[in-house]
Amino acid sequence: MNKSRVESGYECVPMGALLGDTRELYELARDKSPEARLELSHTIGCILEADVTTREGELVADVLIKLMRQAECDLRQAVSEQISLLNNVPLRLVLQLANDDIEIAKPMLKNSQVLGDIDLMYIVKAKTSEYWQAIATRESISDGLIDVLADTNDLDTALVMVDNMNITLTEHALVALSDIAQNSEILALPLLRRDDVAGDVAARLYQYVGQEIKAFISDNYDLDTQNAVSEVLDRSVDEFSTPVTPDSFMPDEYMINAAQGFKQQGTLNVPLMLSTLRRGHMRSFVAQFSVYVDVPTEIIGQILSQTHGQGLAIAAKASGLEKQDFLSIFMLTNKIWNHGRLVDPHDIKSAIGYYNRATPEMARSILKGKH
Repeated sequence: MNKSRVESGYECVPMGALLGDTRELYELARDKSPEARLELSHTIGCILEADVTTREGELVADVLIKLMRQAECDLRQAVSEQISLLNNVPLRLVLQLANDDIEIAKPMLKNSQVLGDIDLMYIVKAKTSEYWQAIATRESISDGLIDVLADTNDLDTALVMVDNMNITLTEHALVALSDIAQNSEILALPLLRRDDVAGDVAARLYQYVGQEIKAFISDNYDLDTQNAVSEVLDRSVDEFSTPVTPDSFMPDEYMINAAQGFKQQGTLNVPLMLSTLRRGHMRSFVAQFSVYVDVPTEIIGQILSQTHGQGLAIAAKASGLEKQDFLSIFMLTNKIWNHGRLVDPHDIKSAIGYYNRATPEMARSILKGKH
């Protein structure tokens, strides 16, 4: 196709001429007749398939976004379906359609390769379950986006994720989904049928499911069910029942090994650590945070026992944690330390002050002296 030219019917029309007179396009967008819909849909397709200059591309985006704002829902849906598989669609137009009503957004969320991870993560944060489910059907989903979807703690989204055999669930996602499945057998069975689910997840679920799924686990997973479940129970009960003191913060060796495994896989990150804290697993968090900041667990235990947050602020600054992530960890660890009581506002203010005053260089120097 010639540069900056599109077909209109049987004619080849310069792009500039078409965009120079947009009144006819806007009238077509308001016209509800089938003929007008067909003509407008065809014209939009031709425009998007054209090879345009950067300046013309911006004009195309402006015109099409305004068109979509004036068009009826069924036309917007038809356009969304038509262009969701194209790779040269302006991002602004794709984002407009992806944030529209769900029936309009769905083709874009499921198919568009124009949407990047950041775009999709923002939509997950800003929208509701229907949008999450559409994203979860994509043929290719990054590990980071998989974790964000799993952390929605939404059963319907979880069901779509476990049914999507084109993706490989991360360790973090498997933990989050197994937590949801403990209260939902309709999720437990399809989760257990996946090839990327290991025996520890099966053992984790065994105690919560009915006889039919227990039989499935016994038949399909190579594990001593009774011993495996007992071990999982002992670990969970131990984490929740042990009094919270600096000494009881200390993780077992298997927790440290698990944290090192997460690091080797590239999945030891802030969302994983926050998820661990929200489940109340303080010792597992200590192991993860120790590996994350490369500081001995004994030092991490001492740091977390401080109510004012000075040590945690130093560790956060040294490891590059953002202020919001630092505050989340501070609030959650203090809540566990205080047996569920609210954190003192003065302690929060002190913690923020320490974080703001510390520099990364100073923080790394202090931590280096603690090794």
